[in-house]
Amino acid sequence: MSETAHTTARQTRTVALLHADAPQLPFLAGALGSPFTAVTQDSWSAVLVTPGVDPLALAAAGDPGSVSVVLTSDGESRTLRVCPPVTALDSHADWREQLAELAEATTLRWGPGEQAETPSDVESAAVVETVASLRDLDPAATARLENYARTPSSALLLESVLQLLGLPVMAAKIVEQQRELHEFEGVGEYEPRTTGLSLLDAASVEPSGNDVLARIQRAYVRRPALLLAVGGAEVALGAGLAGLASRGGRGAKLLGSASALMLSDAAVQTALWAAVRARKRR
Repeated sequence: MSETAHTTARQTRTVALLHADAPQLPFLAGALGSPFTAVTQDSWSAVLVTPGVDPLALAAAGDPGSVSVVLTSDGESRTLRVCPPVTALDSHADWREQLAELAEATTLRWGPGEQAETPSDVESAAVVETVASLRDLDPAATARLENYARTPSSALLLESVLQLLGLPVMAAKIVEQQRELHEFEGVGEYEPRTTGLSLLDAASVEPSGNDVLARIQRAYVRRPALLLAVGGAEVALGAGLAGLASRGGRGAKLLGSASALMLSDAAVQTALWAAVRARKRR
């Protein structure tokens, strides 16, 4: 099959790019009630939208103070929609209706053929201005975005626009099927589970961010034996405090409470160690 025929026959793929790290995704799967595949990099997640998953729900599920992006491509026609932060919407109105009303004002479109598929130069310029304002682009970057809006559709176009907007380009590579999902670092499968199991999943997945908490979680996910060491130390300390509490005295109640807290936390550490081990075997 020729490359042209293969491109034409390709099904449309949709990817939602949201500011959410891997530990947040188990809860997102539970809230959506649908499984999905996602790639996380630098605290952003590119989620492959499958039948039954609402891309707008995904877009609104990340950081409420950050934009999100929905990309589509069938190899010829392409769209890039920038959704404003949820915090920028009217809290007294339905967020889904507001996003729907803003759709045309925040969506860049490229159709098959030689020219970008835009209703008119005026409307195209308005979309560019809106998208540029959502990402605080300077005049030079806005001019480049306007040029991209008039560029003929191509496999590298979405990646170029995301790079200009300062967003991870992995979403464009996924939507254009330039690489298989399993080839990406940070890929994961997420399924809807109970809140308790989602909590263990969230604590046992390696985050992609680089803040202090992310570095701590990354350390014990890569070296789960650290969890057993912490749990063992808490068991020993908890048992010692229980022994002191059993002698009675003025501080017995406080020592007993501290002992129970240590032993309870040790149990959590052990459960977390088991969850991390189980995920590594998947």
